[in-house]
Parts: sequence; structure tokens; C-alpha cells
Amino acid sequence: MLLLNAEQQGNEMFTSVINWFTTNGLNAVQKIIVAAIIIWAGFKFIKFLKNKLQKIFLKHNLDATLQPVILSTVSIVLKILLILAIIGYVGIPMTSFVALLGAVGLAFGMALSGTVQNFAGGILILVFRPFKLGDYIATNGFEGTVISIKIFSTTIVTVDNKEIILPNGTLSAGNITNYSAMPERRVDVKLQVAAGEKVDLATIERELLEICKKSDQIIDIPAPVVVFSIGPGTITIETRAWCKTAHYWDVVGFLNREIYDYNVRKQFPCPYTVIDWLKKE
Repeated sequence: MLLLNAEQQGNEMFTSVINWFTTNGLNAVQKIIVAAIIIWAGFKFIKFLKNKLQKIFLKHNLDATLQPVILSTVSIVLKILLILAIIGYVGIPMTSFVALLGAVGLAFGMALSGTVQNFAGGILILVFRPFKLGDYIATNGFEGTVISIKIFSTTIVTVDNKEIILPNGTLSAGNITNYSAMPERRVDVKLQVAAGEKVDLATIERELLEICKKSDQIIDIPAPVVVFSIGPGTITIETRAWCKTAHYWDVVGFLNREIYDYNVRKQFPCPYTVIDWLKKE
């Protein structure tokens, strides 16, 4: 029904344009030439205005997340207004044109319901700001650094340099973990050893804390701690150290290397699995 209505409106608009050409004759051709020049100059001016706005945004340090959205919206709105003004200047009847736009807009709105959801999701992301450009996030089974936030989609790059485009509708409706939201993060490194006489917990704790002091990127407040968990024949030694979020991966690599070398030097016994066998008489 919507497509038939759009086709009918299109036919009426085409008839109106033909009648207009027939009535105005040579004057219509002159107006079209002038209109083409105005459109060309208008598009050039809109591009110039867009570049000026971008410089103003950069000068006043406007959030990089909002800049492309505002610039694109301003450009699209100005172009639509320019085209409508040109149609009015030329004198083409607007009634059929507006009716056609309404019918086509309704048909596309129903056909592109997912796109509308993505648009609404983009608005929610821009308003509530769960993340910004440069943040490292995890969502819907993907994680990476945000490099682009557009009105319909958000683009992230994974640690192995894969680009993933996420629809904003799904993104705004799902769970988002923002690893860059807080200024500090905690690094946890676990070491499992077998329980025995060689395992002196007090000495291990002191020596692991000394390892933490070797890195300038590990902060003192909160202070590093060593936590022990006792299992069947196994001791889990977990070193927890805090660092600035920007240094997270550097500290992860440092602690893993140092604790591995420490384990090799100490030659702790490897953990083993205890199995109880019950013999049925």
C-alpha cells in the first residue's frame, strides 16, 4: 500500500513538473541554469562553513566524539534547506513533492527499522557517554579501542589490529565494559605451587613485593598485596598491583616475566592433583 501510494505521488509530481515546463517555457530553462549555479555555490559555501566550524571546535577543544556528528548534521540540514529553497525559487509546485517525500519516508522508515534503532542508539551513546574515542571497551563478545563514534555505528580496533564495526542499536542495548573509564587498574598475576616444606609463605610474600618495587609504573597507593589461596595439595599465590590505566599492559608483561623468573630461581614444586581411590569390597 505504501509503495503504491508513493508511486501515485511520484506520478502526480512528474505531471506537475511537465505542466510547469509547458507553462513557463524559456523562462524555466533560465531559472534552472540559475538554480544550478546557486546549488554549486551553495554547496561550496556549506563546505567552507563546515571547515570553519571544525576549526572553531578544535580551538575550543570540543569533545572529539561530538565533532563529526555535529558537522555531518549541520551539512545535511543546510543542503536539504538549500535544495528546498531552489525548488521554491524555480517555481515547481511543492504540494506533490512534499507528499511524495512523506510517502517515501514512511515506506523507508518501516523497511529500515533496524537503521532507526541504530540511530536512536547513537543518540543515547552521544548523550550518556558510556565511552569516548580512545577508550578500550568490551561488548557483545568483542573488545578493542574505540576509533570512531558515528550516529549509526561505532568502530573499534582489536589488539591484533582488526577493525570491527558495531551497530549502535545493539551496542546501546547490551552490556559495555569500559576498561579506560577509571584512572587506575589492578593487575593480578597468579602462581600455583605444590604445598610442602619448601614453600615459606612469609618469604614469598616479601620477595614478591620487592619485585613490585622494581617497576616505576606500579603505584604505591593502593599498595601491592600478595594473596594466598590453599587448595588440595596446592597453594595459589596471587600478586595484585595497581598502575595507571595507560600502563596496564606494560605492568602485565613486567609482572609475568619477573614472577616466572622468580619461580624458576626458587624451583618451587609443581602442583599435582590428588585422587582418592575407593575399592569396593
